[in-house]
Amino acid sequence: MREQVLRDFFEGRSSAAELERDVAGSTKGTGPKASVVSIEDMEKDFVVTADMAVRLCEAVLCGELFPDALHTIGFALMASDRFQWDGDDEVLASVIADWSCPEVNYPLTLENVQRFRAWLMGTDPYPAKPPLTSDGSNLISVTEKKSMRPLWKRTKR
Repeated sequence: MREQVLRDFFEGRSSAAELERDVAGSTKGTGPKASVVSIEDMEKDFVVTADMAVRLCEAVLCGELFPDALHTIGFALMASDRFQWDGDDEVLASVIADWSCPEVNYPLTLENVQRFRAWLMGTDPYPAKPPLTSDGSNLISVTEKKSMRPLWKRTKR
């Protein structure tokens, strides 16, 4: 997955189909509860807004993007050094976290994507989450980032 393609989608310069193709195959399982996401970093910082996340939800709801793509996209946003969002937008931060780890709170179903959209738009309040009670011994999953060398950093030999 290339961060630049996601940025281009947010800016309206690439389609959901292009984003879907870019995301496809970038997550590889490495064990029963482990995976690695290959991500090519972009060169400059970029601020993500709730409206941009709504566009992702709408692409899923229109059938242009598979719901599971939000898992990879959410993880890429969380793991990125370049993507940022307003620290005061707790709903956006929570939804991105939900996408990055759907096995914890909200599976990536069409019904839940409708909920994410409503929360991001402020038409429904984001629900309170129960406090964590686990002692950490029940590992749910592990996802790691594998940085790919960006095209702008590659040299010819």
